[in-house]
Amino acid sequence: MAIQPGDTISDENLTTEAPRSVLQEVASRRRNRRRRIVLPAWIHRFIGRLRPVLLQTTPNWFLSHRQTLMTLFTSGVVHLLIAIMLGLWVLPVDTAHQMIALLAVRVPEKEVVALELAEIVQPESLDDLEVDSTIQAVLEIIDDTTTDLAAMDTEQDRELELEPTEHDLVSLAKLGEFGGRLSFGKQAAIKKYGGTAESEAAVNAGLKWLEKIQKRDGSWSFNRPGEGAKAGRLRSTDMGATSLALLCYLGAGHTHKGYGKYQKTVADGVKYLMKSAQEDRTSADMRGDFQGNSGMYVQGLATICVCEASALEPSDIKLKRLARKAIRFIEKTQDKKGGGWRYEPREEGDTSVVGWQVMALQSAKTGDIAVSRQTGYGVKKFLDSVQTHDGSRYGYQPNRDGTPSMTAVGLLCRMYMGWRRDQSSLKDGIAYLTMMGPHSEDMYYNYYATQVIHHWGGQEWQKWNAVMRNQLVSRQITNGPAAGSWSPRDPHANSGGQIYETALCLLTLEIYYRHLPIYRQLGDSTE
Repeated sequence: MAIQPGDTISDENLTTEAPRSVLQEVASRRRNRRRRIVLPAWIHRFIGRLRPVLLQTTPNWFLSHRQTLMTLFTSGVVHLLIAIMLGLWVLPVDTAHQMIALLAVRVPEKEVVALELAEIVQPESLDDLEVDSTIQAVLEIIDDTTTDLAAMDTEQDRELELEPTEHDLVSLAKLGEFGGRLSFGKQAAIKKYGGTAESEAAVNAGLKWLEKIQKRDGSWSFNRPGEGAKAGRLRSTDMGATSLALLCYLGAGHTHKGYGKYQKTVADGVKYLMKSAQEDRTSADMRGDFQGNSGMYVQGLATICVCEASALEPSDIKLKRLARKAIRFIEKTQDKKGGGWRYEPREEGDTSVVGWQVMALQSAKTGDIAVSRQTGYGVKKFLDSVQTHDGSRYGYQPNRDGTPSMTAVGLLCRMYMGWRRDQSSLKDGIAYLTMMGPHSEDMYYNYYATQVIHHWGGQEWQKWNAVMRNQLVSRQITNGPAAGSWSPRDPHANSGGQIYETALCLLTLEIYYRHLPIYRQLGDSTE
């Protein structure tokens, strides 16, 4: 029997007469009806009341052209994205990196930041950055060219634009404390803060020497400084030696992701640190196979290293995770009673070890890694316990006399912990260090004191820098297999040998751009 229009389709009809395709369609419609969500009656009433309002308030022109407008909007967005991608592709690599860094928006972590750091303000102008032949030589060295300074013909020097534009200064401010390590920031900082062609040539020579003695696994060893160099007695503290060497490259702006000519050298070193770290769920022990009392020194150095490398290459998520865990290890090993650190976890602290941990905490802050507020309170408590002369000098441990080295460490920690430039104890401490002046042999003291005076600025820095810079440049080895390094003179150099001495000298000569001064003020003519 054929099914006529208007007939009721019963289950019997479907079973006996309807074609299979009709059965499937009917079954599908029944399933769809079951799935259909019936909206409550009040929603239908709301939509019914809202529709006339929208029709009255929305212009007829927009309603009739809404499809065209949406098409134009979508097309505009697509073309804008294509233009940005083409621009980044055409621009030089350095400029593209700077643009990406300026466009990137960092989301602050939810943890409470512990360190109350002094406000860092960029200068409005660098009016004294006149271009001369000396600074042209500096720029050539920065560009990683081999320059014979003695034979340089100033008449043939290519003209280079050194004076930073207003855009450059704004960019430098946005890039933060490490902004001086990038191309235009480095050029301006060298001239602004007292670097020379000779000082940059010394830095480049030192980096080449360190590259030459790097081991195949990416590490350095205090006990293996290469031909013609003095070995240190530490045989199994490669995490410490590697961290010191890497800090020299990072301080000069070379990263493990391709910025700078030593990308492979830095990448191999960073890979070694990451592979050697002992991680658990929340923290990372960076001490490695250390000898004697060097454990927490190494933890501080390695943590500074991974924090700086992470801050310079924020896209490396794994490295930032390791840096965060390394900071957690430092927090966990703090002496909860006295607030310091020493050779073993939770041991009563000494100023020397505390200095490296505070530098690690500061590097974490720069890289947007949160630090426990309680850790910061503990550091202040420890510094109070070792200060003498109302805080202008510092001893090695509580109830010990102040020394030049520990005073330099203590004052640098105070600066990062928030002491302002008008603090009377800081002024007295600066006067004490400038009276002592740079030491001819003690590079540990020179390394910390140079940072303190550099942050302070003014005539004190100009006088200090002239002595320190020329002393280091004149003392560097220039011939033979150890060319580019410095022979050990420091009282602590027996442990670290020539690598230790060279690293401290390089970090001191990188002072102009490694960390921009804390107390730089807008229009401050005393800098």
